[in-house]
Amino acid sequence: MQIKKSTVTFQNLPDTITPFDYAEWRGIGENKAREIFNSKGFPRLKGTGTKQVADKRAVLLHDLGLTEENMQIVLKEMAKEII
Repeated sequence: MQIKKSTVTFQNLPDTITPFDYAEWRGIGENKAREIFNSKGFPRLKGTGTKQVADKRAVLLHDLGLTEENMQIVLKEMAKEII
């Protein structure tokens, strides 16, 4: 698999990302990004039908290897900071 150098930074991503955004950010192909979005445990937003979207902060935590429980704790703390 050839990895492309990404020019997109985490800060430049929209708050909700698609597989296309993820592919651009991680420097991978869009098919691989869709595969990751469809993998078990990936933090896709629920209730969006067939549209594949995820919160960029949850995706970052997922990519860092946080468990679902720890991810929820961190996201709650982040939400407190925003409010």
